[in-house]
Amino acid sequence: MRERGKVITVHDGSVDVLMQVSAGCGGCTLCSREEGGETVMHEVADALGSTVGDVVDVVIPDTIRARAAAAVFLVPVFSLLAGYLAGFLLGPWAGLEPETAGVVGALVSATIAMLGIRNAEHRLAGDAAFAPKVGAIISRDRSHT
Repeated sequence: MRERGKVITVHDGSVDVLMQVSAGCGGCTLCSREEGGETVMHEVADALGSTVGDVVDVVIPDTIRARAAAAVFLVPVFSLLAGYLAGFLLGPWAGLEPETAGVVGALVSATIAMLGIRNAEHRLAGDAAFAPKVGAIISRDRSHT
């Protein structure tokens, strides 16, 4: 997947890119919303030497999109359902009302799932295979030359 944006900050080997979010963006959490409402992708690997103001294509590996969609949407829903079912079925065995135990089970399992997603996100953040990178410089900002 490729998205286009404008380089707003240059770091050592990476850039921050103000994104032009397209309809194909699946909300993968790679970008963050800034105070002004802009969407920024931070720490995009850049081996091409982009400078502030350049318009660049950011290559986002397809594996990120599929895994992010599963992590953000499917895992919490399944965790809630499984936790509720487990609590509902096991609650009476522990002397609790089934509905109450189901709600507690759902909340506990969803919390564990979200912590797992956060842990996986931090672990994968350092993996170059999953990292977004500048794939091409579309136009240079001539005002900085």
